[in-house]
Amino acid sequence: MPSWEQKHAGNRAYRQRAALPPEVAAEAEPVAEALRDRFAGLRERKLHGEVHVAKAVRAVAPPGTNVIIRAGGARSAVVFAIELRGGCLTGFYDERESKVEVGGYINDGGCLTAPGH
Repeated sequence: MPSWEQKHAGNRAYRQRAALPPEVAAEAEPVAEALRDRFAGLRERKLHGEVHVAKAVRAVAPPGTNVIIRAGGARSAVVFAIELRGGCLTGFYDERESKVEVGGYINDGGCLTAPGH
């Protein structure tokens, strides 16, 4: 019989990211670096919130890619995703920190979990 920990891990499996092929990661990394630079500029100017994050994310997103921006809950957090060819650039930004990652799709499909998960 599976343990509680195994059941819990299975229940959270929808969040796990698929591996990203190295050639896709190599194409996505310059976009990620450009976004990190933009976030550094926002932080220097003490700008945060959905409007500023959305501008930064859309400025680096390749033309024709799907961009998702949503409030992240705590403080001024904003989560985002840029759906790239075969994977995702995801992360968050708030007044204290930011994170930009390159990875595959989650097991549920897409780049971000559904709101409320």
